[in-house]
Amino acid sequence: MKLVVSTAMAAGALLALAVPAFAGDKACDKGCPKAQVSAQNSPIAATPRADAPSLGAPDARVTVEVWSDFQCPFCAKGATIIDGLRAKYGERIRIVFRHQPLPMHSHARLAAIATMAAHEQGRFWEMHDVLFKNQRELDRESLEGYARELGLDLVRFRKALDGATWANYVDAEVVEAQRRGIAGTPSFFINGQAVMGARPMEDFTQLIDAELER
Repeated sequence: MKLVVSTAMAAGALLALAVPAFAGDKACDKGCPKAQVSAQNSPIAATPRADAPSLGAPDARVTVEVWSDFQCPFCAKGATIIDGLRAKYGERIRIVFRHQPLPMHSHARLAAIATMAAHEQGRFWEMHDVLFKNQRELDRESLEGYARELGLDLVRFRKALDGATWANYVDAEVVEAQRRGIAGTPSFFINGQAVMGARPMEDFTQLIDAELER
């Protein structure tokens, strides 16, 4: 059965079909499962959206796009990979963050929205780091506590959490992941070349070095 999704608001329904419901917030033991309606042989690469949170020069020769879920333990490992790549390559690469909250992670969608609420105040990456360090405490109260610790404007942060702007943004990300056949988290694209999962650093550096040498 082929499903056609025309709006970001359909993302919740898509994900409900894509992955069976899990009881509670039990972490993925062997990686976070697929979040797609129909599997494809390989995910479709695309130009990362211009308004996504990013690090590095916009005109860098290499762009690393990462699709991630703040409640996925393997995504926390993926975040350390990004740290390692930034330490090694600096401004020679651009990191672009994309949201793919999975439905069995009950706090993942709100956590994603919280990072965008922080992004609105110029603190996305600080919130990103805090959430990956506190994956078992991503409820609303905890998110507001992290915002307070980061010195964010709490009134503005709460308004952003409750508003439609960033919720729609995250839902649109989910639909885009579905369209591109991105099967799980974390998923990376290095200049459009897919690297699926939190793989060894060498798998990333080999591709990046080859791209930089072109």
